[in-house]
Amino acid sequence: MLVGASVFGLAGSASAHNYLVSSDPAAGQTLTKLPSRFSITTNEGLLDLSGHGAGFAFDVEDAAGKFYGNGCVTVTGPSMSIDPVIGAAGKYKVYWQIVSADGHVVSNEFSFTWKPSATFVPAVGASHPQDCNGRSGGTAPPDPNLGTDTTSGTSANLGLVLGIGGGILALGIALTLVLLLAGRKRTKPADTDASTDRPDPAQ
Repeated sequence: MLVGASVFGLAGSASAHNYLVSSDPAAGQTLTKLPSRFSITTNEGLLDLSGHGAGFAFDVEDAAGKFYGNGCVTVTGPSMSIDPVIGAAGKYKVYWQIVSADGHVVSNEFSFTWKPSATFVPAVGASHPQDCNGRSGGTAPPDPNLGTDTTSGTSANLGLVLGIGGGILALGIALTLVLLLAGRKRTKPADTDASTDRPDPAQ
């Protein structure tokens, strides 16, 4: 029972992906002023093993296919953010990619509208997503045919390995306990003489 609970518990935690809770800008929002950071927030902490956002991406694309920003993301707890760099007024699409707490890579997209003041000076876009000089994700937009969440097999193996390792550890502990209990020999009661144990009727 102990081994089963441990294995199934670890397998359950390894299969849960992070999901989007909020974003700035929000999906479908008409943005008139830039926030301090473009960001997305998920339901739990993100897994940034490299410390500089490797495997993460936050790409902003305009209707002409130009991308904005240097691709350098900041991962803090359940959130990922990037400097708010954008071009001229119009429709934009955000492509994001994160590494979940369970080691799975999850990606999705949403759109928003940029409507700045007349004094705003637009940035110059690039023909492809930037990757922060090779340090962060900087991936191409996800294939819409893959659905809302796309999982990387390599990263997914991390959660599976952790689950199997934990299960093996729990199994080893359980077997050790069984062997210890089995090693305790029960002491057989000493034989007694029935004649001495039976009370004397004369008494």
